[in-house]
Amino acid sequence: KLAIVGSRRMTEYGARVIEKWMPVLVNKGVNIVSGFMYGVDQTAHKACLDNGGNTIAVLGWGIDWPVATEDEEMYQRIVEVDSLIVSEYPGKTAPLLWFFPQRNRIVAGIADAVLIVEGSVKSGSMITARLANRFGKKLLAVPGQVTSRVAEGTNGLIRDGKAKAVTCAEDVLKEMGLVPGQLRLEVGRIDDPLVSLLADGERSVDELSRILKMEVSQVLGKLTELSLCGMVSESEGKYRLM
Repeated sequence: KLAIVGSRRMTEYGARVIEKWMPVLVNKGVNIVSGFMYGVDQTAHKACLDNGGNTIAVLGWGIDWPVATEDEEMYQRIVEVDSLIVSEYPGKTAPLLWFFPQRNRIVAGIADAVLIVEGSVKSGSMITARLANRFGKKLLAVPGQVTSRVAEGTNGLIRDGKAKAVTCAEDVLKEMGLVPGQLRLEVGRIDDPLVSLLADGERSVDELSRILKMEVSQVLGKLTELSLCGMVSESEGKYRLM
């Protein structure tokens, strides 16, 4: 899974990068994670769906909070292809400013790698970048024009050695350890401690986090992977093996 994040003030350059790279990424089985905001996020979700891929939208509000018509249409597209809409907030919880930095930890936790397409120095995507480094995830960035404000953050990450510069979709696949026709199949190994715990009975996210000594966002990431593989199901906040 690849998280694609970036500026809400996405430029034409950023849009072209996403739209050009997405067919290659989807063709190799890469699932796209993003935060469902306008700009880079929704462009990534849409491009993934347009190319027949699976996407995970992590919301900064409750799933039942009323959204604009075009966002509701995107909801339906995601659900219809058995992709995921994820939120840690109950039902009709309204979006609050601090929810968006909070949800970024789930975006970074779910993904195997994080790609920053565009972002200013103080943008939310830089928060996601810091979380990716903290979680030990591969951090990638698209180089941008040195005169562009929305490239200040990405260029700075590359300059400071915090992110690897990528200039094509093949670079991304290489950094993710994927080669043509071959995907890493690490999910659901029988010796996975999380799988072993669920084999003993249903558990909540908090229980799994406490027993495994993992952050909740990391547990949610693993559970999402297992859900996508059809290995676990959830009911009333409890997860079980299928």
